[in-house]
Amino acid sequence: MKHWELEHNGNHIRIEWNESATFNLQTPIGGEWVDYHCFTCYGIETEQEALECAYDVLNELEPEEY
Repeated sequence: MKHWELEHNGNHIRIEWNESATFNLQTPIGGEWVDYHCFTCYGIETEQEALECAYDVLNELEPEEY
């Protein structure tokens, strides 16, 4: 598993990637990372491509979704 922690639209989030096609977007609640959105993206070959795919999904979500 790969993880990236970042700020997006003023929210602290974590992207979890299984190094294949599955992603979880997570938010911290009570000291734990909790999934709030899951998605798949096929054809990823590098960590950079994975991060770009996750950013695309983040930018498509409405702020109230996270």
